[in-house]
Amino acid sequence: MHTHSAHRRAAALLVATLCSSPLVAQETRAGAATPPSGRGSLGVHLQVTEPKAEFAANTNNGFGIGGYVMRALDGHRLLNLRGDVSLVSYANSRRRLPLAGTGGLIQLDLRTSSNIVSVVAGPQLLGPTGPFMPYATALGGFSVFWTESAVEGSQNTNTPFASTTNATDAVWAYGGAVGSYILVHTGTNPVRLDLGARFLRHDDVRYLTADRVRQAFDNNRPVNPVRGRADFITYYLGVNVIAF
Repeated sequence: MHTHSAHRRAAALLVATLCSSPLVAQETRAGAATPPSGRGSLGVHLQVTEPKAEFAANTNNGFGIGGYVMRALDGHRLLNLRGDVSLVSYANSRRRLPLAGTGGLIQLDLRTSSNIVSVVAGPQLLGPTGPFMPYATALGGFSVFWTESAVEGSQNTNTPFASTTNATDAVWAYGGAVGSYILVHTGTNPVRLDLGARFLRHDDVRYLTADRVRQAFDNNRPVNPVRGRADFITYYLGVNVIAF
């Protein structure tokens, strides 16, 4: 009796082991196919900037777009190299002017815009694997601040016939970013929401403000740029696609 009972238990254990082995292998393969991040991914996002310190005393919030490329540096794909580029406009104005010699019959639009392009790169460390994945990034590179004025006909929007760069300066930029990826689509190329904030510091830069532009226009004199430190936080929301 005891021998037959032992044989039945051994047979049951063998069947259970054979049935569970394919499931374990399948789970292992599935886990390997969905790493925390692919070897490379692309991202694009909308941005809102918040000026800080003395830059906040001279400018308002900016709005723009940005994009980045990310490449894994280790086998676990938690340490990555990230390169960012962004364009932000922090001041815009429009003034209606009569064309001289036309008795006011021809009206022109004088448009002035102040912008910042930033190109930065650095290591990005991803957090635990899952549908919600935090990250932190250290960044360094450069930014270009410039202000441009253009004249166009009042009915010829975005087709200027004359333009001038009023001020421009390129400076080193450094800082970091924190954020999180939220998985919204699985498959061959998973898609994640990308929500985060980035801080960039610029120690010594020449830039124009809306007030300096207005003063130059009202007094018919050359513009006088502000010079000093320009720091700002960029809040962004976009998507990240694992490309390969």
